[in-house]
Amino acid sequence: MATTDDRDEPPELDLTTRVRRRVLPTVHRIKEPLGGFAQCIQHPDEYVGTVQRDRRAFRADLEAMAFAPEPIAALKVHEDGRRSAGSWVRRRSPLASWQLHVALFDGGTDAVEVFAHREYSWLRHPYRHYTGEGWDTTGGVERMRSLLSAHGVPFRTE
Repeated sequence: MATTDDRDEPPELDLTTRVRRRVLPTVHRIKEPLGGFAQCIQHPDEYVGTVQRDRRAFRADLEAMAFAPEPIAALKVHEDGRRSAGSWVRRRSPLASWQLHVALFDGGTDAVEVFAHREYSWLRHPYRHYTGEGWDTTGGVERMRSLLSAHGVPFRTE
């Protein structure tokens, strides 16, 4: 018999996102009493815009912009309770100091809400990344909006 969580999972979610949604809340409950985290509330200031495409089509757009799925990221939870439907990252190289991190949320029928920030890469600077040093919301949002525009991906910000 399926649990409520199983029924709430959209079947078209990629495997990485399904695993992250299932595992990270438990990891968070273990880490939180020790001062750590594995999930967090998505900050509204990171809102880039809403893309009027289904998630599969938008995945192709992200890949064309040199983003890759990011399995090693905290699970983002929207202030209304929705869990992220994907985590993507863009780096100049695997060992770049900085990365552009994008979180996706289902935004209704054939719509994806995009949130972004710029941060230290966990591959090169794991401690700085984990503690949020250098976290840049404004720069991340501006860069992602610029990338969307440059790649002809329309979005709305209302």
